[in-house]
Amino acid sequence: MKTIKILKALINILYVLLLIALGIATLFLIMLLFFDDSLPTILQGYKMIFSSFFSWKTYLIPMTTAINFVLFIISISFLRKCVSLFMESDFYSDDVIKSLKKAGNLFVFIGVSTIIAQLFSVLYIQNLAQNIIQIKASFFYKFLNTVIAVIDLKSIFSIVIGLFLLLFSKIFENSRTLKLENDLTI
Repeated sequence: MKTIKILKALINILYVLLLIALGIATLFLIMLLFFDDSLPTILQGYKMIFSSFFSWKTYLIPMTTAINFVLFIISISFLRKCVSLFMESDFYSDDVIKSLKKAGNLFVFIGVSTIIAQLFSVLYIQNLAQNIIQIKASFFYKFLNTVIAVIDLKSIFSIVIGLFLLLFSKIFENSRTLKLENDLTI
């Protein structure tokens, strides 16, 4: 029970810190869009993000990161719900299974979408650099650079955590079925 209390406290702290970070980022974005003159001089360089110089492909990674950050907060809220039910020793409830499954699916989605967005960005940057520099590289060299640039440990870790949560949801679902069958036989 002590472990669950520590886990609950850490997840709650993480959740609050993520909400604070989301609030600060939203406030900064609003200030950047509407009140850019009131920003300190050191932050006014961020105004160039909204210039027409950049194409939509340049915004792929920041938009994916923002969406994945919000999805990460939602998945942490599902985990908070699970831990609260664990505190009540309600391991076999339908809410636990659904929350674990939703959190797991979100973690897998975050990892896969990050890898896909990085792939498109790397290919765009490589194509742009190749057009500027006019260097022809071998297919193997391009492939190796792309794989190295796209695969990062955070994305793989997110996918592993998501699959682990999906496995846990399946285990709890099977355990609930066994418990119900056991309760019927007594």
